[in-house]
Amino acid sequence: MQIRLAAKSDAEAILAHCLKAFGETDFLMTEADEFNLTIEEEESWIERSIRTGDLILLAEVDNEVVGMLNFRRSKSKKVNHLGYFGITIQEKHCNQGLGSKMMKRFLEWAQVEPGLEKVCLEVFAYNERAIHLYRRFGFREEGRKIKHIKRKDGTYADEIMMYKFVK
Repeated sequence: MQIRLAAKSDAEAILAHCLKAFGETDFLMTEADEFNLTIEEEESWIERSIRTGDLILLAEVDNEVVGMLNFRRSKSKKVNHLGYFGITIQEKHCNQGLGSKMMKRFLEWAQVEPGLEKVCLEVFAYNERAIHLYRRFGFREEGRKIKHIKRKDGTYADEIMMYKFVK
């Protein structure tokens, strides 16, 4: 198991990971059939992320990308001290410490990143496993978007906004 920074050359592996992760869980905003980026578009996203100081961490098992954490810093001056991140982990690799390892590496980076003070996320209220992970790392609930998610079965769920000050 390895956690490392993404490079442009990872575009195809990241796309494959995302398609798999989006197709096997109801915890992510994007559905597999909505995800249709080309390798070139993914390469551009990776390059832009690196150039603008955002972060993409990859979790690999046996040289296969099975998890990802991506952080995007807010670009407007009034909110440039914060940013949002998300995590995807393929289901068969959950509960093996990948999320914790990515969070640890991310928070170490965030604590020394110039000007970054607050990291934020949004998580579906029924994703108890993720909420438990975030709370373990000191994240607190900041608010809720009520009935923000409409699930395939027609039921609604809240989305929880969480935060942590890193400085």
